[in-house]
Amino acid sequence: MRVLITGAAGCLGQALVPLLLDDPRITELILHDRRPILGDHPKLRTLCGDIRDCALGHALKDADAVVHMAFVVIEGDLGRERHNRALAHAINVDGTKALVDALDPGARLIHLSSASVYGTSREPVTEGARLNPLPGFHYAEDKVRAEEVVIAAAKGGLHALRLRPHIILGTHAQPFLRAVLRLPFYPRLPPPAPPLQVVHEWDVAAAIRAALFSPATGAINLACEDSLSFEGMQRSLHRFVLGVNPRLAQAAARMAFHYLGVGPDPAWSAGLDRPLVLDSTRARETLGWQPRFPRVADVLADTFRRPLLDGTGAATRS
Repeated sequence: MRVLITGAAGCLGQALVPLLLDDPRITELILHDRRPILGDHPKLRTLCGDIRDCALGHALKDADAVVHMAFVVIEGDLGRERHNRALAHAINVDGTKALVDALDPGARLIHLSSASVYGTSREPVTEGARLNPLPGFHYAEDKVRAEEVVIAAAKGGLHALRLRPHIILGTHAQPFLRAVLRLPFYPRLPPPAPPLQVVHEWDVAAAIRAALFSPATGAINLACEDSLSFEGMQRSLHRFVLGVNPRLAQAAARMAFHYLGVGPDPAWSAGLDRPLVLDSTRARETLGWQPRFPRVADVLADTFRRPLLDGTGAATRS
């Protein structure tokens, strides 16, 4: 199988590419990104360009399957254009439309969406739940619009599967997420604390690999078996943590993004204050997905490569 990956230079690509290169069923791996990609392997071919460029269509003709991961995840990726909402939307949604339009009817598309399309839920949500992203969370809103593009193409015959992973952690996780978890602070919210899930990058990569050789279509959730509040995550990582006023934290995030030019869109940190739990039964039953890191504690321990704490300051084994 010949596989093309868009957004291959991103964080998840660093976990996915080695996994696919080791698979003997994959004869060629075509990596595409707007940033240069370094790599030296007999199976590798690299392309540099914009996802909206129709020239990508030539490479698509050579691929049996496409893994679409090109997306502006953190607005800081755009450099001086970080506040250019129209540009991010064009890359995220128009880029997806250009890709889908260029695909051969018989091609297999694995589209990387996000758990953020659901908004919030204390109860585990299945793939049939209504998509209701948090208002003003542009990343999530664009993920919904991009899914709509893929769904429309699937109705026309495209063989597509949409994966919806929760917060992705691991060695190559987004620097913003790693930085937030390294700080011993959490938003002090009224009980009960909102539950969250995460998923390890290796397990997402394994789901993509399984999806390439599966006939499954529609949407599939990816998340740990259990959940933990953001406060709980911080208490497992730090001996001392401090609860802060969530409004103050949000105000600081807005100032940093809009006036200092640092950090992600404030909606990212707002999402950590809301409950969101996924039901990943379909991934296990349809893809045979068996996470190597099934619990939140397993993911955190591997991400930071250190023993976790039990919430009282004592070390515990994950």
